[in-house]
Amino acid sequence: MSPALLAAFLAAAIPSFFTPGPNNLMLMASTARFGLARTIPMAAGICLGFPLMVLVIGLGLSEVFVQYPWLKSVLKYVAAANFLWMAWQLLGLKIGESQGADRPLGFFQAMLFQWVNPKAWAMAVSLVALVVDPGESRVLTLVFVTLGCLALSPFSSFLWMVFGRQLDRVLKRAGLERFLGAILAALMIVAVVLFLL
Repeated sequence: MSPALLAAFLAAAIPSFFTPGPNNLMLMASTARFGLARTIPMAAGICLGFPLMVLVIGLGLSEVFVQYPWLKSVLKYVAAANFLWMAWQLLGLKIGESQGADRPLGFFQAMLFQWVNPKAWAMAVSLVALVVDPGESRVLTLVFVTLGCLALSPFSSFLWMVFGRQLDRVLKRAGLERFLGAILAALMIVAVVLFLL
């Protein structure tokens, strides 16, 4: 990968990985609710699932959207509806509250979640389109992009998990833990609205 392509990748990837989105908000919410240790499998699923998605899209799935552009719109609105439902579910959430079998997403659930995550789709398609040019070095460049995503993902995941831990502490100290669900639901709705615009 040339220095120019590496710079383009980093300029696009770093803001995408570290800004709010469904993965980051879920990690923050899970850490606030269940703690850091119980959220690690979810983080690992995200950290491996997204780079795998980039690789699959780069190897040809993006061509499906070129042939059938309406599929992208369908996926976008189905994913938005799913996130609005998740926001609704978050409204009554409180820190430390556990309802029966409630638990964070597991490793494989988090990996599979990438395929209905609108921000993950937008990031993966954008990174592949921006950095991976057709030609002889296409596969090698795609491997570098995938490895770059694999390197960045743990840093952003850890940062958002730390945010979740701090949110837990701040809300408990202020006696506002009952508002955790409303805060996270509002953030999720804002993320969906921004994605749909």
